[in-house]
Amino acid sequence: MDPLEGVKAWKDTSYFLMLACMEYGHRVCHLDQRDLWLEHDQVYGRVSWLEVHAEVDHPFTVLEQTVVKMGELDTVWVRTDPPFDRRYFYTTLLLDYLPAGTRVINRPCGIRNWNEKLAALYYPQYTPSTLVTSDVNAIRSFAEKQGRVTVKPVDGFGGKGIVFYRRGDNVRELGEATRQGRQWVIVQEYLPAAAEGDKRILLLNGNPMGAILRVHADGSELNNMDAGGTAHPSSLDARDREICSALKKGLVEQGVFFAGIDIIGGMLIEVNVTSPTGLQEMSRFDGVDYHLRMISALAGPSENQQ
Repeated sequence: MDPLEGVKAWKDTSYFLMLACMEYGHRVCHLDQRDLWLEHDQVYGRVSWLEVHAEVDHPFTVLEQTVVKMGELDTVWVRTDPPFDRRYFYTTLLLDYLPAGTRVINRPCGIRNWNEKLAALYYPQYTPSTLVTSDVNAIRSFAEKQGRVTVKPVDGFGGKGIVFYRRGDNVRELGEATRQGRQWVIVQEYLPAAAEGDKRILLLNGNPMGAILRVHADGSELNNMDAGGTAHPSSLDARDREICSALKKGLVEQGVFFAGIDIIGGMLIEVNVTSPTGLQEMSRFDGVDYHLRMISALAGPSENQQ
């Protein structure tokens, strides 16, 4: 995952899961992507063994730093935040060398295969009208049909780089969004329901655990919590469950143990597989220790992660 000093323990999902591991008596260590390497066919990591505390003002104590053979660990969680860049890509390739007895969550090839913006298009019946292109003129033509569109980079995250474009608007922002035609973007019909927020549903082994509603700050249209949005209680309706049911087989086949999907107005927008968030907020709203439930689920049969 990302460096410990940047963790906001009062809301961080990775910290919450690490705390649950400690409560179950597991040993917990941390490493950054740069601390991972391959010697011939053996994966090694320079790790910090931790004591994880419930006090969010002092969440971690580093006990010692050692080099470990990663294949001797029971479970390796991949929780580095996006973007899924070249370093992230090669990290997943290194983790492919771990033996079947070490469970990797989420499975490296699943993280590679399911781009968080594009994966929803495996289920086109549940997504808004979408165009993936780097051509500004194509975006303009699409916007002429849709009236208003949302434009976001294929490798975007946390609300960064999102542009709202209406027919007749200045195309300068589109040129910037596509880096003058050098970057693919996702272009989707604008869903008015976004004004009411977007629903984040967290799934464990393809099964929905619960949901939160992310609502934008005053003066903003971005519901992402990293962009100033706030979390509110929510629940699953029949449409949500239908979408989750449709995704389950694919998530399980790809080895995605923990996912977060985003739904606006009953339409699937994204499938988050790198570092889904919202677990702490959902646990507080529902009065359920979802983090303990997730770690408990790891006691079940392991599967080959390669």
